[in-house]
Amino acid sequence: MKKARLADGQVVLAHQYKRDEHGSDLHCADPDCGAQMGFRKEALTHGSLALKSAHFFSKSVKDHIHDCNAHEQLAIQAKHRKSLEQAIRENKNIVINLNVRLMENFNGVAGALVCQSSTNEVRDYVAVGARNIEDMLDYIDTINEKGGDAARARTRVNYQGKTLPLDEFVIDSKDKYRSLLNNMYLTLQSTPRQVKDGPDAIHSVQEITDFPRLIRFSATEGSREGRTKALRGTPINIFKKPGQRIVLLQRADTDDKFRQTLRGEVVHLIARPSLHWHEAQRARRELDENRPVVFVDMHWKVVSATQFTPDEKPNPKNAPAAPKQGSLGI
Repeated sequence: MKKARLADGQVVLAHQYKRDEHGSDLHCADPDCGAQMGFRKEALTHGSLALKSAHFFSKSVKDHIHDCNAHEQLAIQAKHRKSLEQAIRENKNIVINLNVRLMENFNGVAGALVCQSSTNEVRDYVAVGARNIEDMLDYIDTINEKGGDAARARTRVNYQGKTLPLDEFVIDSKDKYRSLLNNMYLTLQSTPRQVKDGPDAIHSVQEITDFPRLIRFSATEGSREGRTKALRGTPINIFKKPGQRIVLLQRADTDDKFRQTLRGEVVHLIARPSLHWHEAQRARRELDENRPVVFVDMHWKVVSATQFTPDEKPNPKNAPAAPKQGSLGI
């Protein structure tokens, strides 16, 4: 709805509304209807593909009088929409629209390899929007609690028309980092390059910026900002074979809003992983040379300062992981 009634009876339009000036006691614009209203400011929607204008909404559709002349059809239809819990109970697919404004687009070549376009029929899924990290964590908690693995498997995250399974969207283990690095390296390998070979050759894609992910970022105690305004994170060891390991050096690329970020905390963030071509080529060469330790510099392009959410209970220091058998593309 584009208008609501204030406590003094005055009707205000959504684009004119100011909470500090008008207060939060909002009612339906129909003077005979006492239904309470809420306000939502302008925000991205449909996986950041569209911008939804500021509007008022009904806190409870059933509170409107039967012949309310201000209650729009869109609000009436709200009672028929399936909630996230209903979707879980009815075994429907779930789409979480990531409605956050990220720093830049992810590479088309990366999107084509790791993502899928939505093929769901409208009636086959329920969509919910995540405007920040708190929304995303709440959705994940609800899905895990109410639906478990089956519901997770039916959930996809949508950003800019591309979708990714929820389990691939959440990076929470060394195997997930292993898979992510392999996918990014394969993306680089599959893209066109200049004819010239050798160390001075220029790749047509200098950096792969992939689909945004949700990660738990552990800032090091001595993390400080360099010229690139990157916060250092706790390195992650990925074992390729006995006697050889990859040390993933994590950097959180930040802007001015992150200057006061606390050091040494475990935080959640939504960010896009970024890997430079020269990093991938150097790492592959050193692996082929059987270097015992190979360092890879992974950058996470962070969304905004509001995305940091410290854990309520800090995790204890983990014991060193045992070497793990397996293969890694880079």
